[in-house]
Amino acid sequence: MADIKSDKSALRRALRSARDRLTDEQRHLACQSARKHLDNWRIWQSARVIASYLPHQSEFDPSGLLAHRCSGSQVVCPRVVGTTLRFHLWQEGDATETTVGGVLQPLASAESVSIESIDLFITPLLGCGRTGMRLGYGGGFYDRLFVTARGFRLGVGYAQQHIDDWQAEAHDKRLDGFLSDSALVLFHAEH
Repeated sequence: MADIKSDKSALRRALRSARDRLTDEQRHLACQSARKHLDNWRIWQSARVIASYLPHQSEFDPSGLLAHRCSGSQVVCPRVVGTTLRFHLWQEGDATETTVGGVLQPLASAESVSIESIDLFITPLLGCGRTGMRLGYGGGFYDRLFVTARGFRLGVGYAQQHIDDWQAEAHDKRLDGFLSDSALVLFHAEH
């Protein structure tokens, strides 16, 4: 078990370092390219409630995707509450505060939304394996969330973050798809 944790820590460092080396222009162009892969995707077109996140440091910025979502859909963002995530309505310009690791989150006063009502989770990550394995930041927030969440789990990142699988731990939850500048990859045929 210690070897798995050590291997995942080393992989996290390598992936973060590679992502950090991208220029602002490369990040911007990658996000624009990724958006085009959503144009004819049924789940994107039908999602009424989309869970996203407020990007931190060199993370893929989903705001360019959200600007082109279907009219009438709502965006919610996570808020850390103990060891869990709760989702609150959020739109560009809403007030935020800082939580664990310097990540921005909606204020507690923002209207909360039940996890059951979320159709699509746009999920941050450091790496996505070829079979949908998600390598996050090590806090387990999304692994715990995905035990009960029913919405489609879409990891988003740069093409270089789509890598070979690594040895998973029992608590690791897989994604249903991965969106990058190069493609929208779905891991389950029914989606």
